[in-house]
Amino acid sequence: MHKFNNVITMGCRLNSWESNKINNFIRDDKKNDIMIFNSCCVTNDAVKSLKKNIKLFHKSNPNVKIVVTGCAVESERHNLENMEEVSYIIKNEDKLLKKNWENLQDNISVKNKINLDFKNLNRENPSNSNIRKFVKIQNGCDHSCTFCIIPSCRGKSISESVKKINNEISTCLDKGVKEIILTGVDLTSWQSVDNKNFGLGYLLEKIFEKNISSFRLRLSSIDAAELDNKIFKLIKNEPRLMPHFHFSLQSLDDMILKRMKRRHNVKQIIELLNEIRNISDNVTFGADFICGFPTETEEMFMNTYTLVKKLQITHLHVFPYSAKAGTPASKMPQVTLEKRRKRAKALRELGNINYFNNLQKQTFRTQKVLVETNNGIGKTENNFKMRIPSAKKGDIVSIKPNDIKDNYLIVN
Repeated sequence: MHKFNNVITMGCRLNSWESNKINNFIRDDKKNDIMIFNSCCVTNDAVKSLKKNIKLFHKSNPNVKIVVTGCAVESERHNLENMEEVSYIIKNEDKLLKKNWENLQDNISVKNKINLDFKNLNRENPSNSNIRKFVKIQNGCDHSCTFCIIPSCRGKSISESVKKINNEISTCLDKGVKEIILTGVDLTSWQSVDNKNFGLGYLLEKIFEKNISSFRLRLSSIDAAELDNKIFKLIKNEPRLMPHFHFSLQSLDDMILKRMKRRHNVKQIIELLNEIRNISDNVTFGADFICGFPTETEEMFMNTYTLVKKLQITHLHVFPYSAKAGTPASKMPQVTLEKRRKRAKALRELGNINYFNNLQKQTFRTQKVLVETNNGIGKTENNFKMRIPSAKKGDIVSIKPNDIKDNYLIVN
């Protein structure tokens, strides 16, 4: 880990993984001369946040050269080029090419000697630390959801090889990392470069075969339409695969799912979650939801709301629909912004209730907690937070919580 992080990450876990790679390309003698914003454009709010943070950083550090890369460079290039605070732009597809960063650094000689002021900007994702590491297994997406601009920013799905993935995981584990989170744009589209019939389940098998230590493995967001039988077997038989699964659902109304051009329906989701619960009594679920998608009526929204409650989905990522220019959904009849925000707020509140109700069920039950911070905060296998002040960072502690405080499991 470099002593100084030159990349401010906006957006997804894949961006966090890529930011670490970019940071490794920045020489020590440029640490105070350059700052990179690795951007996101999945929502209009993400783009607004990017521009706001660029202005904020520049105001505090006017002599530092700002470079912007990431998905927003593809969707908002003209606007970013016209920002006086931005000195350079690196195309998203070129951001992991070391030569580009070497050439760029040769052109920068600010020699800024002052300490940089970051205000409230976060330079490191705490979920990508020396205890937990993201590992990219693929990039891009071959699907065409009507609301999504990401395929045009990241291109077609490209899978990393089993060998490359395992080498990176082995390197992380050798350095003391205790948990690996597989990340990508569309994890379940991963295919073996040697045999296109071998999917994500095959990859997980190969990871566990190669790396025999007692590490923990998590999956970031996955598509409910593409889980293969090998994954179900691993959920049942492999204790190193953590029992928390986050699905990209977006809605639980069949008509809205059809208009989104998603590849699952409500019945399939209900059956999927029930099947996983039948083979893992400790499992929890998270999901992404878009509220106020074009044409969504109050009844359609309530179909989602009711099922989120019934299915006890505990870890929700909820967004009001954000129209992205050039997508089919942006041309559909729009729901008012007020209704979108109101529905998103209601669903988030329900998610908080589901989370707390299930958190209570974790008390008086032995938990295995990976401690991620120096003040004893960690997560259970099924992704609930716990505070163990006496534990050391990096420890995996078996403990039985008997109380809850501030949405953390604790021992009184």
